[in-house]
Amino acid sequence: MSDFDQPTELDLAVGSMITVRPDEDRAAYEEEYESVSAVQDQLRDEGIDIDLLSQPGTQVWEGGLANMGALYQLSRLAAHLERGDDISDVLEDGPVIYEDLDRAVTDIWDELASTRFRHLINLQGINSYYLPADFDKPVWLNFENEDGEEDSAFFGSTYRLQAELTELAPMLLKAGVSQNTEAFRCLELLRTAATTSIEHGLPIIVW
Repeated sequence: MSDFDQPTELDLAVGSMITVRPDEDRAAYEEEYESVSAVQDQLRDEGIDIDLLSQPGTQVWEGGLANMGALYQLSRLAAHLERGDDISDVLEDGPVIYEDLDRAVTDIWDELASTRFRHLINLQGINSYYLPADFDKPVWLNFENEDGEEDSAFFGSTYRLQAELTELAPMLLKAGVSQNTEAFRCLELLRTAATTSIEHGLPIIVW
């Protein structure tokens, strides 16, 4: 839930990926420790050296996005402003996700186009994490979900996300995007999460 107890379509927390301390529930802690330790090893194989095990059961912040369309619109704005496009259609559409997705965004998702906002635009929803480590490209790790199906988790850098949002905010204002729009409020929510993550050395967890 968000700070205002409004229904949310996307929830965020800054805290440990191990949700319980060993003194609270030893069996649950050991199961989560093993799982997160495996993720930490996979990340190290990708060149990302980070400690995900040292602060179990810690959560320092939570927030929520009422409308997933706001994140999608923010990604569209970032992609089009970077290309120097007119954004009137994006603003007119509002914070909505249509079936016919914007190629400016999907080409980045599919690695057909490059962007300097890769840590923002590649955030598509659940199974996503931002790590308090500085690395150039987001990574996706494969895992098997509860139904035994193949899935993947997204890992971005909170340092890179923070830098991208700091660059994007004045671009939005210069282009006439109001701070009262859902897309701009989404930017501020992500910026708060990134700052908190870096300050406490804990990941942002998105679900």
